[in-house]
Amino acid sequence: MAIRPDTQRLLTTIDRREPDRVPLAELSVDKPIKEQFLGRPLRNLQDEIAFWATAGYDYVYLRPEYEYPGIPSVVASGTFIAQEASAADHDTKTISITQPGPVQTMADLETYSWPDPHAVDYGNLQEAAGLLPPGMGIISGVGGIFTRAWMVLGYEHFCYALADAPELVAQVFERIGRIQCEALRRVVKMAQVFAIWYGDDLGYTEGLMASPEVLRQYLFPWMEELASIAHQAGMPFILHSDGKLWQVLDDLVALGLDALHPIEPKAMDINTVKQRYGHRLALFGNIDLGYTLTRGTPDEVRAEVRRRIRDLAPGGGYAVGSSNSVTHYVPLANFNAMREATFDYGAAPFRLCQRLIFAAHGRLSMRVDRVRTWPRVLEKMANPIEQVRIVAGGRTE
Repeated sequence: MAIRPDTQRLLTTIDRREPDRVPLAELSVDKPIKEQFLGRPLRNLQDEIAFWATAGYDYVYLRPEYEYPGIPSVVASGTFIAQEASAADHDTKTISITQPGPVQTMADLETYSWPDPHAVDYGNLQEAAGLLPPGMGIISGVGGIFTRAWMVLGYEHFCYALADAPELVAQVFERIGRIQCEALRRVVKMAQVFAIWYGDDLGYTEGLMASPEVLRQYLFPWMEELASIAHQAGMPFILHSDGKLWQVLDDLVALGLDALHPIEPKAMDINTVKQRYGHRLALFGNIDLGYTLTRGTPDEVRAEVRRRIRDLAPGGGYAVGSSNSVTHYVPLANFNAMREATFDYGAAPFRLCQRLIFAAHGRLSMRVDRVRTWPRVLEKMANPIEQVRIVAGGRTE
């Protein structure tokens, strides 16, 4: 099924209103998956855009082509730096937490080659603006400040320095924060950029990578500035962060977050997140990378996508995507099953439900006045089996 890109579809979803169909949303897809999907090598920006457009996304995700010296290239999502690193080294993506970073002392701050946001290469964004098909836009951003701070120091050294050298930690966050904010000020002025997606892993499945107090002191003021830059440009601010974020979700909402990705199933129950924060945040992702997308069958992928759309899409505020990223070890059949199930089950769920109720159950006399009522209406149908016999796009499951 060919889906025409439409940036308004995603913006409507982020605004927690119901779009014409549930959109797809992904921060990163590994190069081998893109090439398998296209059936040809990924050689240039035209091929990159062709992948995102043909796969049914409303945007291409691109960031300026720069990274901090000594930082693993694979964390530079949205750049060809990361894409080539991923393709060349996709079997060894482990990032050490004990290896020292390039900055160990206050003296190292002066000798380290900090990126110059005025000299950064923004050419990929400028070129992409002229290559997009009608309706498609660019989502951009800058790399995570927290991730780069601990990587510049080394995670183990970062943890010790919080107690032994807090001024060093503060200076690292200060320098990275200023660079990233200045880069983003330039990004939001680029043609066809319509949203900012900021990636910064703050946690893992069991908790945060630093205490809430550390994040509030060193990181969140910078994130608030990033969100403000996006909002002043009329753009939403989306966060990608792995892990269990319950301790700081209120902080993230307060600093201006509009949407959260990817809500890992092992870390947080997305239905609970929707219940508690759905009036403030749009939610992206949650299709399980731990099992369903990687080791499950296409039918299992379809079933999980259907459940997420059923539970989360009514009224808007949900986009289908993986619970992290589409890695090289996701079978292409499962990636396609996620996409196709989104197209099948995500088309105007309110109108679909209304047709089902009054076509298949004409005896049921009730008026559906609000999109959010449709799961409850399904529960009232006389035959519970009909709840899983959803006809969408001419298919019955």
